Amino acid sequence: MKQRIRAHLVNSVMVLFAVLTVTVIAYAFRNREKGELIYLIFNAYALIAVLLSFLIILFRQRAAKRRQLSKKKRLQNLTKDLASPAMLWDDTLRTVILNDTLRNLAELDPEHAADPKHVLSVLFGRETVSEQDIPEIIREKNREFCFVTASGQERDMIWTTSAVETEENGVTWYLSIGLDLADIRLMQSELATYSKRLIVSEGRHNLTMELMDVGILLIEQGNRNLFPSDKLRQMLGLKDDVLTVEELRSRVYPADLVTFDSRCRNMHDHMQDYLRKTDSVELRLSGADGQYRWYSYRFRATQNPETGRLAVGGIVIDISGEKAKDVQIERIAYEDSVTGIPNRQKLLQMGHDLYRCTTEMENSYWVIVIDIDRFHMINDACGYAAGNELLRQFAEAMNRQLEHGGFGARISGDNFALILRNTGDPALPEKVVREIQQSLSARSAGGLANISLTCSAGYALMPADGESFEDVMEHAEFALSSNRSMLGGISRYTEAMHDAIVKENQLEVRLSEALANHEFVLYYQPKISLETDAVIGLEALIRWRMSPDKIVSPEAFVSVAEKSSLITQITRFVLDEACRQAKVWQDEGLPEVVMSINFSGADFYQDTICEQIQEVLRKYRLDPHCLEIELTESLALKDIDLTIERMNQLRAAGIQIAMDDFGTGYSSLSYMQMLPFTMVKMDRSFVRHLEEDRVVQEIVFSVARIARSKKIKTIAEGVETPEQARLLKAAGCDYAQGFLYGKPMTAEETEAYMRERARYRKGYRG
Repeated sequence: MKQRIRAHLVNSVMVLFAVLTVTVIAYAFRNREKGELIYLIFNAYALIAVLLSFLIILFRQRAAKRRQLSKKKRLQNLTKDLASPAMLWDDTLRTVILNDTLRNLAELDPEHAADPKHVLSVLFGRETVSEQDIPEIIREKNREFCFVTASGQERDMIWTTSAVETEENGVTWYLSIGLDLADIRLMQSELATYSKRLIVSEGRHNLTMELMDVGILLIEQGNRNLFPSDKLRQMLGLKDDVLTVEELRSRVYPADLVTFDSRCRNMHDHMQDYLRKTDSVELRLSGADGQYRWYSYRFRATQNPETGRLAVGGIVIDISGEKAKDVQIERIAYEDSVTGIPNRQKLLQMGHDLYRCTTEMENSYWVIVIDIDRFHMINDACGYAAGNELLRQFAEAMNRQLEHGGFGARISGDNFALILRNTGDPALPEKVVREIQQSLSARSAGGLANISLTCSAGYALMPADGESFEDVMEHAEFALSSNRSMLGGISRYTEAMHDAIVKENQLEVRLSEALANHEFVLYYQPKISLETDAVIGLEALIRWRMSPDKIVSPEAFVSVAEKSSLITQITRFVLDEACRQAKVWQDEGLPEVVMSINFSGADFYQDTICEQIQEVLRKYRLDPHCLEIELTESLALKDIDLTIERMNQLRAAGIQIAMDDFGTGYSSLSYMQMLPFTMVKMDRSFVRHLEEDRVVQEIVFSVARIARSKKIKTIAEGVETPEQARLLKAAGCDYAQGFLYGKPMTAEETEAYMRERARYRKGYRG
């Protein structure tokens, strides 16, 4: 409650600060003649602004620290409440907190208990413990650690360690829960005695296991009957002295059947392995009251000296209470804070277990990776609160697909994953994703009403599509990335896809090296006025000079660059070099022309793109009207509101804008009405059929007429014959570009071309 009041107070101060800012600026504007007074007012305002900013920063830092301390205190309380030996420690090895159970068990003296590294080295049975040992400690789930208490008593422990919290400063906290093996050691010493008393005959099995007040279960090799102790029969509500595997299986919680079947098969086929190691399994079983409870079965094998057969025996403990505590701890470690569903760490843990089961049980699972398309634009347009609400709704839609079994998690910002049992239907992943897409499209309401909500997916089959769960996940992500350019796409992983992505990755590395080594150059293609035959502009086209005799066109690498941040670096190079060259030609006295460059979506939708362009123009002292930005129609229509906002910013700065590939989209003419273009470039597909197709001629005439009424210039691409140029001029088209007038040329060739063109026109006029 106090935190909410403080947050409300900070928000109120920020609102007051904004109102004060507007008031001061308005007053200064109205009284701008009173220079000295205005100077004093601004000084006072600046002092207030600095003070308020300092207070707000201080408040937020303290609030963040309070939240961190609150979370840390909650973890400490959970640790202390655990009945099992437990300790909370951090990866800097400067703090370790023992609960009472562990403190009493370890009998650490006060002097040594104050040294965290000493405590951890003793309890983990190591000479020393360093930060490099932490990954190994986490992996060692079943390793037995031995240490000696202050009274000289040996203690054997098994530790389970998990990361439960990472602070803002990067410090990670770990919770280690121990199992004292003293009772189990006693059980093992009795196991040999029990094995000798086990008499196998045709239909008669007698066993007395009343020495311990714990559940004990014995399993003999080649025998379908299991032998529970009296205590275990009480715990599970069993009436008979023997129990079959099928009867025990009927008591297993459905979600734990995969684990149960896997262990039974492994025990049947590899029982001799348990002569050398102790293992454990945790399952939910139906108890005497009919309710499912958590039980831990820790077991080991021995050989019956009378029969020569192997027998597995172990202790069964009700761990439901500890599991309830684990749920709270797991929620901190494995639950996504925004959606409430499992996070990536839990997905990896579950995926590893299931992958092992698929190899042992000969079954399979679909792994599906889903991405909400253009989620960053939703955050930008509607705010993070709306974005988080959409994530929660998406998680709900995804969880509805788990009614028949499976697992779902949020693995990163707008990325989710599903694991579904393969039912034999190869179309199952697509059906599931389609249902999620339908549910997502229905969310286009409220602040999201003007945004088309879609999601894309890639999927792979486990274990067929990878040698580990990480492999299968990576391949599903390969499939997702293969359809990045198509909203709502769904793709299954194939080996050919993997090879293509590997090649793309290699090309991406090579592109990065090419940028660093200055291997990119610009070629220029002229734009000609159909009325005057003058060069009115140049289009700057990127080329990759891989070697002196090998020039690569953009079609071979731009699509790869667009999938990474490299396209932004390439566009910056084109913008800078094109403006520099335009200014050089102006200074050399060549006719002033408009330099055109192409922009990708990643470039155009940047918040500061207008400022970046203006900075380059100022750098080379180039007039803004000498620069033209070309946008494809499909790019412009991705987010119509944001497109108009960006275009208006560029137009206000004096920069011209052309719609490239006009006519290849969906509603070209209607968007000509809405978008503030200065030029429309008719796609070469119209020009190609202009001479023989009357319908194409009518379209070109109509486009030119409508553009002229909107005071928009028109240019046709791909002009190759004089007849095409004549028809375009007759239709009212302003400019032309194509091989008829010149192919893309180097800067030197372009300069010579422009000088020759200027001399020709001068001589023609003379």
